[in-house]
Amino acid sequence: MGRAVDYLTDVEYTGEFHDHLAPAHLAYVAAINGFQPPRLDRPFTWCDLGCGKGVSALILAAMHPHGEFHACDFNAAHIDAGEALRVAGGVDNLRLHAKSIGVMLREPLPAFDFIVLHGVYSWVPPAVRGEIAEFLRTRLKPGGIAMVSYNAMPGWAPLQPLRRMMQAYAETVPGNSSDKARAAFHYVRAAAPWAAAHLEAMAKQDIRYIAHEYLTPHGDPFYFAEVETAMRAAGLTFAGSTTTADNYPEIMLPAQFQALLPQGHSRAMLEAHRDFALNTTFRRDVYAAQAPAAAGEALTTERLRGLAFCLTDLPERLPLKHSEGALRFDLEAETDAVRRVHAQLEQRPVPAAELDPELIEKLVVAGHIAPCAALRLPTGWPKISAALVEAALREHWPRVPLACPAKGSAVYGEPVSAAAIEAAWCADERIAGDALLARLRRHGHPVNRHDATGMRPASDDEVRAYAAATWASLRQPASEDARRLRLFGVMGIIGARLLDR
Repeated sequence: MGRAVDYLTDVEYTGEFHDHLAPAHLAYVAAINGFQPPRLDRPFTWCDLGCGKGVSALILAAMHPHGEFHACDFNAAHIDAGEALRVAGGVDNLRLHAKSIGVMLREPLPAFDFIVLHGVYSWVPPAVRGEIAEFLRTRLKPGGIAMVSYNAMPGWAPLQPLRRMMQAYAETVPGNSSDKARAAFHYVRAAAPWAAAHLEAMAKQDIRYIAHEYLTPHGDPFYFAEVETAMRAAGLTFAGSTTTADNYPEIMLPAQFQALLPQGHSRAMLEAHRDFALNTTFRRDVYAAQAPAAAGEALTTERLRGLAFCLTDLPERLPLKHSEGALRFDLEAETDAVRRVHAQLEQRPVPAAELDPELIEKLVVAGHIAPCAALRLPTGWPKISAALVEAALREHWPRVPLACPAKGSAVYGEPVSAAAIEAAWCADERIAGDALLARLRRHGHPVNRHDATGMRPASDDEVRAYAAATWASLRQPASEDARRLRLFGVMGIIGARLLDR
């Protein structure tokens, strides 16, 4: 099994975009918890420790040309893949480092407004966690924001035997880490019916993710208090969760569990109680290099300076009421106010100062709106999206992150659909169809379509017809496709010319 610094290196990690690493999202979480985040309408610095292939860093750097971005990963293959995308995408404000966190400590780097670590803290040995704490202590600016995610207790307690058995079984299997992970997963799926729900979720994951998650020598889960103590020793204060609903006790905990909390409980006690009551398995925590915030302080537009807000989807797709699952909300009593915000934001992102802070919080939790930084949309984003679509077609990704300039982040799409939209820039419908078909066949892409008989390969004529339908739809201003592209800031820059023809 290929390892370096006690980590797998013979199989590359998946290249995913993580929306919760976006500067605007982190700034918003800090703001709703009483902290003053770094301003995003000014130059800022951002760093990703353990970036994998750097997809999040690449898109975020393209979305924020006034920011200085750095990202590191000790696996040189990851950085090589990210660097190829960076060059193809023309992203000039990102520097990718093929270095460990320990080496990064000695690099001549700037102080950072944001430092993020996704999928790192639980998967490295104690010495590296010490280096992480030192990097945060010495490289995060006063007032800066950090994000640390990790496998959490108590939810991971019953899953530890599963992980250890997978590792033991994998040692008996020849091949690389993907081969070992596939065989080990099939074994535990048959031998551990008690973990059926978790194994069903695993079955939907990329085998490379399973290899890195379960076969890596280190995979320690932590109680919230353990990580909070380490961060406090590094000079940081707990500032909330990137899952926005989890920052509100009345939403994150059912009433029967809230009633069990002692009077005068601290936020740390609330987090520990929530994890215990809900059997939490994963946390994405935000920390601030600031003094603790005053409890119960209402959100103000001052703390939201430099932030704007955008719609997450077309207004008719955004429900006013949701009563299933963990997240429940009811906005029907405020229908008129909500619809006014929808209409306002469908035209453009709106600065926080133009919106009611209380309504902002409700609509973010409901998933109607999202924080963003870009009041002036970036212009260089099409190249990074094109580079990612090309990689997705070449490597047969099931989905691809696409730059979303209105949000300052990304949205996921299906690669063939994204390629059809790119082909629609062609002036002629027939040329667009031929261009899409040639591109798919050049990459040997297994383009399929669903019908009554299931999934089957699409014919050349069907691919051309799909491209023609996309071409025509984008030339109808009222079509759903055109409206969504305008909403995400795509039609507003280069797509508008389609409607002029």
